[in-house]
Parts: sequence; structure tokens; C-alpha cells
Amino acid sequence: MNTFFKGYLLLIGLTSIVLGLWGMFAKDFSLYPIFGYVERGTSLASFIRTMSGVFVASGYILIRFIFSSSKVQLGTVLIYLVVFMLFGKFIAFFYEGFLRHDIIAFILGFFTLLGLIFVHRYRKNLISYDL
Repeated sequence: MNTFFKGYLLLIGLTSIVLGLWGMFAKDFSLYPIFGYVERGTSLASFIRTMSGVFVASGYILIRFIFSSSKVQLGTVLIYLVVFMLFGKFIAFFYEGFLRHDIIAFILGFFTLLGLIFVHRYRKNLISYDL
């Protein structure tokens, strides 16, 4: 089961990096339908590119967590990031409504949180407290 969640987290990390890099370096946003109307040179386009950098960073940290020898710290940081992302997405449901894109992102985020918690607990149990 641990291998399944590690594979899932690796897939999510790689996807975050690829989509983040695409968002940062694409000439326009027409490939991604939700941002198809965004024009270059606007503050919204700048915000999308900035958030794309966060996606790249999150993907990198997620992949680093999977292959890291650190048993605790990085996993805790990732869990908090995902929890607050899900909280923000949940609040957005009240203000923006239930859009298909948001529902899919919420579901994927929830499964990511489950994977992080499972792998984090598994690693925490590996720590030897014998001195």
C-alpha cells in the first residue's frame, strides 16, 4: 500500500512541475480552458504565472519528500500546505459555486492529503527513539 501512495504522490509531483512550468512559460493560456480568456500583460496573467511557480515548487518538494531520508519535517510541511489549499478551495465553493474544475481539484487534493498522511505516518513509525 505504501508503494501505491508513493507512486501516486510521484505522479502528482511530476504533474505539478509540468503544469507549473507550462503556466510560467506558455505564450498564452488557451491550452487550459479555465484560463482561455486571460490576456497577456494583465495582472491576472501575472498572478497565474506567479502561482505556476508555486506549483513547480510544490511538485519539487513533494518529489523530494518521497525520496528524502528525512522522516518527519518535510511531510509535515506538505500536509499543512495541502490542508490549507483544501480549506481555501472549500471556502471558494461558497463564493464561486461548484465548478467542475474546482471539484476535480478538491478531490485530487483530498487524495493527495490522504497519501501524505499515510506515508508520513509510515515514515514516523520507522524512527528509532533508542539512544
